[in-house]
Amino acid sequence: MLTLVKIINTLNNAVLLKKYKVVIKQFNTFSLNVLKLLQQLNIIDSYLVNDTFTACTIFLNTATNNVFFQKILCISKPHKFIYCTVADLIKLRSIDLYNDYILSINDTNHTIINIDTAIRQNKGGLLLLKIIK
Repeated sequence: MLTLVKIINTLNNAVLLKKYKVVIKQFNTFSLNVLKLLQQLNIIDSYLVNDTFTACTIFLNTATNNVFFQKILCISKPHKFIYCTVADLIKLRSIDLYNDYILSINDTNHTIINIDTAIRQNKGGLLLLKIIK
């Protein structure tokens, strides 16, 4: 969880400084799954892990840096976890339609999905990130 917070802070700083790529030295499979979902949501362009698994290069969207400012907030911290039921997720989605949320589902694979997919699958979980668009 701490590595995810560091990666999100690095991404926010890169967006503020209008960089197009960021190199990250600390990552794990959990943070790589979050990066995969961010790529599917078109928040980042792509990411590349080197052959020795010591560095991960994240490529940001140039349109995101120039036109739209996006910020990613960590909702759950390493010392404070926020779990939401399906009813809580439905209330959250009805209040905030524009921004997107990323959660970790409590199953055997610890699946990382966004809030709309969690509501569709009728599953709650650990609320990780809020993407402000």
